[in-house]
Amino acid sequence: MAGDPISNSGSNEDALIALATTDVLRRVAGTVAIHLYEMEYLADGTYVCNTFIGEGLESLLGPLPDDRTPEEAWETAVHPDDREVYNTASVLLEDDQPAEIEYRLVGYDGRIRWVWDRMRPRRTTDGRLLVDGIVADITERRKASDALEEARRELHHIAFHDPLTGLPNRVAFQEKLDAAIGRCSEKSCAVAVLFIDLDNFKLINDSFGHAAGDELLVAVAGRLQAATRATDVVARQGGDEFLVLLAEITPQDVPADPEYAHKAAEVVALKIRRTLRAPFVVSGVEIFVSASIGVSLHPDDAGDSETLLKHADTAMYRAKDAGRDCHALYALDKDDALAQLSMAGRLRTAIENTDGLVLHYQPLVRLDSGEIVGAEALIRWQDGERLVPPGDFLPLAERTGLMGPLSDWVIGEACQQAKQWRDRRVDLYVSINLPPSFWQPTAMRHVLSTIESFGLNPDRLMIEITESAMMVESRASMEPVLSELHERGLRLAIDDFGSGHSSLSRLNQMRVSTLKIDRSFVQDLPHDPNSAVLVSSIIQLARNLGLDPLAEGIETEEQRSFFLDHGCELGQGFHFSRPVVAGELETLYRASRAAESAA
Repeated sequence: MAGDPISNSGSNEDALIALATTDVLRRVAGTVAIHLYEMEYLADGTYVCNTFIGEGLESLLGPLPDDRTPEEAWETAVHPDDREVYNTASVLLEDDQPAEIEYRLVGYDGRIRWVWDRMRPRRTTDGRLLVDGIVADITERRKASDALEEARRELHHIAFHDPLTGLPNRVAFQEKLDAAIGRCSEKSCAVAVLFIDLDNFKLINDSFGHAAGDELLVAVAGRLQAATRATDVVARQGGDEFLVLLAEITPQDVPADPEYAHKAAEVVALKIRRTLRAPFVVSGVEIFVSASIGVSLHPDDAGDSETLLKHADTAMYRAKDAGRDCHALYALDKDDALAQLSMAGRLRTAIENTDGLVLHYQPLVRLDSGEIVGAEALIRWQDGERLVPPGDFLPLAERTGLMGPLSDWVIGEACQQAKQWRDRRVDLYVSINLPPSFWQPTAMRHVLSTIESFGLNPDRLMIEITESAMMVESRASMEPVLSELHERGLRLAIDDFGSGHSSLSRLNQMRVSTLKIDRSFVQDLPHDPNSAVLVSSIIQLARNLGLDPLAEGIETEEQRSFFLDHGCELGQGFHFSRPVVAGELETLYRASRAAESAA
């Protein structure tokens, strides 16, 4: 493929201009490692290359064979697996449509090269088909892309699997549990969670050492998988605790036995206990292991994954209390039910009268200077003499239909506090967590109107939504309100990032401003290499998307330094301050500003 794009007709001046242009094109093409060409399709379906500008055909094919024309050499070199893609481009060109493809060339030097080929057809006045094209060697780019994809797969494995046993971890288990519960809403079935704790594992660790303990855990993981079906999920919770998910349990008889799900779960629990009773050989020594197993069922015991896991954990401790080496089904005692009913009544009264509810604020700080730039609002409930933590009453509010009015109170109280801080020249934004039910257009517009009713700019608040919640609502229904939120300046954060199942393509469409890195990945830093790889990757992902990464749960100076070294500039945690009342937060803010000014 040789020649120059110079017409044989025309004036000498035209020829000189064409020659100068050709020289420029050659220099440019050589500089950026691309090739420019013009070819003509002939009536018999073949083509001839009129011009080929660049490093030369040999740079893409290696030494050319003597028995073939350059065109024949190129055609022969197209990788057989890419022939269909290559031929499709020819069809487009003959229909006067442009084409852009990537394919491989098997060079005559034995090397395989990836090329990017962009072609634009044009017809001459006499009907001839000419094609102007640009082709570039993208082998290194494809290698980098393949390496990146492999790194992503490894990162995904690290994020969702236990490094010791290779089993799914707690994060992956909860994701699969959420999916199983979601499917049950569409069909008549049940879901069971088995929470398994090895009995006296600490004694084994202390007697034989941690290496032997790890060897035993790997062996236990294998037996748990052998005792369950391929469709069941076996995961490692952590330490000597394991989880088993039995999804889509359906009745075998018609009419259905009301206890069918309990019986199915008990069959698996008994099989697991029998499987574990055979001795394990660890470091040449026979070790006998038993387990205490707690069972919780959906929909009988809980409607969501977190409560289901909590109830399975509770049932496991009942099995421990019953003497170990046994299993127990979760059952809410009547006294517990009455206590929950009474608490729900008091909570409803507190919300209606706005009496006893209070927000505490945890500083959001710049990790380099310690300057406080915002505060996360965290709800507390003063129930008589007891200050009730959110973990004890928020699930109750969810179950009893109180989450909506409770969230309305939080939004209003946070706006009121933000207004007071603004009036007192305290430059802070307030971050509030909203339940998944608020992630829909009507609710989010209500949030905007509440903010503006206090005379605040929307950028004074940041809304935190869990990444699982952001995946629920369809993009089509949320697109208008997302645009409105973004235009008005409201900040949006994805809470506990890394613990759910975000679609990165969707994340890029959500107009998010902040990614909050889940504290479960922070707690083992900087010493755990898997956590370090995962967290540094999340930070880089956030920065590549133009988002601010914010680390939750920073408790040590080493963790603060780790995040600073890896490009994360914002954080929160006990290392800086526990959640405090508004007045104390203001004092901390002024102190941080004074320290920044002094520096």
